[in-house]
Amino acid sequence: MKTENFVYVTYIRTTPEKLWAALTSSKFWRGFSGPIESDWKVGSPVRFFLPNGKLYCEGVVLESKPHHTLSYTWPDPEGEQRTDLSQRLAWRIETSGPELVKLTMVHENMTEKAYQGVSAGWPMHLSNLKTLLETGRPLVLR
Repeated sequence: MKTENFVYVTYIRTTPEKLWAALTSSKFWRGFSGPIESDWKVGSPVRFFLPNGKLYCEGVVLESKPHHTLSYTWPDPEGEQRTDLSQRLAWRIETSGPELVKLTMVHENMTEKAYQGVSAGWPMHLSNLKTLLETGRPLVLR
């Protein structure tokens, strides 16, 4: 089965430490889906919750190098977007200058249906992350 990958690159006026803190915090995720929880160690679970606090699904940390690289499986609990491979979300953080970070996000192994959803959603959410880190205030998303 053919799979789709979505890649998004942005530059953010912040530090790798602040960006890592945002990507691994429930506060950021709560802004567009629901909280997440993990200790961010390889092999540990990543728990995704609904906004009401109910556990939605669980992934697994695949790679974790604080302030540089984070990847984990992105579960498909309803089975609607399943391929032979698990979806994977990977974040790459690179210093690009003083107080400037290059963030590359790769969402891999999606069906066409999943790709359509994430290609519409990720740019908005990552713009929100960029704005939050640069101004201290999130975008007002409707």
